[in-house]
Amino acid sequence: MTESSATARWYLVQCKPRQEVRAEQNLRNQLFPCYCPQHTVEKIRQGKRTVIQQPLFPGYLFINLCRINDSWHSIRSTRGVLRMVTFADQPLAVPDGIIEDLRARLATVEGKPLFQKGEPVTIIQGPFKDLDAVFCKADGEERAIVLLNLLHRQQELRVPLKALKASG
Repeated sequence: MTESSATARWYLVQCKPRQEVRAEQNLRNQLFPCYCPQHTVEKIRQGKRTVIQQPLFPGYLFINLCRINDSWHSIRSTRGVLRMVTFADQPLAVPDGIIEDLRARLATVEGKPLFQKGEPVTIIQGPFKDLDAVFCKADGEERAIVLLNLLHRQQELRVPLKALKASG
């Protein structure tokens, strides 16, 4: 299968650490079509549950370029960009199907909660440290309800979210 070299293709750009957004913005200012896949994650920041967007591939973004018509020289000196990803000193095109699949999958995925109901967790701080429990539900932004097996009975216990980690 041979493709016309005048056709725009997707390529991979390696960005400087934590500068994907800056690199994408500066490349777009130069009129290069870019795609930096983002996904929603739930994290604990300063003891509170927060939902944030972060790059699916930290340190990388995709750029759509034509080998003939586009000037590739300005990409290297763009703020936030480290280099083009190459193979044998040649940029290797990413199949279009991969980009389309990524876009389709990310469009259907919503933010996944930190813990799922019924998920095994370990308590990592407090008087019940190192005990295994089962996540029941979130109780506000900072706390969770877990089921803990004490004296052969399941007990509901409210603990800070930051005191839990996934088991396994």
